[in-house]
Amino acid sequence: MKESEYLKGYYDIDIGLTLLFNSIYGEDEYYNFKETTTLPNYKKQFIKLLNTLRKSFKETCLNTDSSHLKEIDILINEEINEIKTAKTVEKIYENLVIFFPKLCFLFIGRIPNNWSKRTKDNRNSWQLNDFRQIEYHQNEKQKFDYLIHLLKLDQIEELKDLKYNGVIEKYRSSKKEKEVFMNWFLRTYPETYIRLFKRSI
Repeated sequence: MKESEYLKGYYDIDIGLTLLFNSIYGEDEYYNFKETTTLPNYKKQFIKLLNTLRKSFKETCLNTDSSHLKEIDILINEEINEIKTAKTVEKIYENLVIFFPKLCFLFIGRIPNNWSKRTKDNRNSWQLNDFRQIEYHQNEKQKFDYLIHLLKLDQIEELKDLKYNGVIEKYRSSKKEKEVFMNWFLRTYPETYIRLFKRSI
């Protein structure tokens, strides 16, 4: 990330990065991290992002083991220390490029250990569930809420009538009613239900 042409000690911020922080932290963040900023503020913002990732994982992935959480904590703490000691914005980005793939793999299960393998394209190289298995589960309430989300975005052409004729609105008041609706939805739109909620290999 290059230094600003007009302000010494300030660095340009990519608009995509500004919009990302805006999406994560709200409208106020747009004014705190836009156009140009200093090295100390770069450090502050990325440290905040790493702590947010840590908190989000702990709040969302409820059934992982304490060793997994500790590994993630250690990795994030190490990266925070790297950010704190970085002398340039470029160094921060270099460290993050190495850090984020490690974090993604660790979120999945573990960081790959393929040092001695000659072939890296076989399935066993990428099955990272030796120590723990990640699974995504949707209950009927979550399916209902996801369906509402897709309808708001007009992403399901065959269900636009449901959005505009008020069919869904009367089922939104309780968890039980959402379950009733999803059972009806499965019977009425089986192909759409399978496409949205069943895994395709």
